[in-house]
Amino acid sequence: MAGPLPSAPGALTLRQIEVFHAVMLTGSLSEAGRMLSVTQPAVSRVLASAENRLRYQLFERVKGRLHPTPEARRLYAEAEEIFGRVNRFNALAGALGAGSAGTVSLVSSPSFSEWLIPHAIQKFRERHPDTPIRYRPLAFDALLPHLLLGQADFGLASMPPPVNANIVSEEIGQGWLGCAVPRGHPLAVRSRVRAEDLQGHLLIGYGADTPFGRLASRFLNSGPVPVQPQIEIRSTPEALALVRQGVGVALIESFGYHPSFGKDFVLLPTDPALGHAIHLLHSASSPLSSTARRFASVLKALIKQAQKDAPF
Repeated sequence: MAGPLPSAPGALTLRQIEVFHAVMLTGSLSEAGRMLSVTQPAVSRVLASAENRLRYQLFERVKGRLHPTPEARRLYAEAEEIFGRVNRFNALAGALGAGSAGTVSLVSSPSFSEWLIPHAIQKFRERHPDTPIRYRPLAFDALLPHLLLGQADFGLASMPPPVNANIVSEEIGQGWLGCAVPRGHPLAVRSRVRAEDLQGHLLIGYGADTPFGRLASRFLNSGPVPVQPQIEIRSTPEALALVRQGVGVALIESFGYHPSFGKDFVLLPTDPALGHAIHLLHSASSPLSSTARRFASVLKALIKQAQKDAPF
């Protein structure tokens, strides 16, 4: 007598598909958890339940890394279509609620929130006063998930995305880190600042895991004795607030500074120079809208003009 026929694989829930999509996008359980604002164990449980329902593996675990199976790669194309439609639905729903389908939504590293992005918004609104704008400064590890999930049209960052992050990156200019020194400070009379000049002065520095922290470390270790920050911050706005208060000196992003700030402190070039590229980022699955492209054009023009006007 024949045994019972095996039951058909179960259908996945939308949450299981969402977790699968996030793991495919990011390539890791921890990054998928960050994207979805849940813990890594929660992602692991949902993924395991999805594989249990399907009765085949979606990922192979090799030396702690996830490798999509052929089945997962075929399913990913379908998931992309699903979430592309979800993103378009949410974008349209939000636009209808705002009374306009031409909303610009952008994110940036906090270092650009002090001057560059506000100035760009002002310029853009002069030309397009009826276009709603949504802007949020975010740390780099939170900025990418916003773009991947369709929660922003584009982003501005001081470092490129990881390889295979499903993000399109365009270099649109060059920035640099300068040394912000309070008026009346002993270093304020210098024309340039070397690492050894900072010895004996309170230095405000960036966390080692931040883009500027990695850039600044090359400079701070370039003198005879490495310089250690006494106060650690995460981005230019915090650094500027402390320098204005006269707490100490700090390396700040050039596009976080405007000549009008000169009444509070001076900005000196470093020796050697600390340059970095500025990247315009957007999801590979979501080309920029015409409205977003117009805003990006304003940004590019401001960056180009600022580079021409740079004092050194």
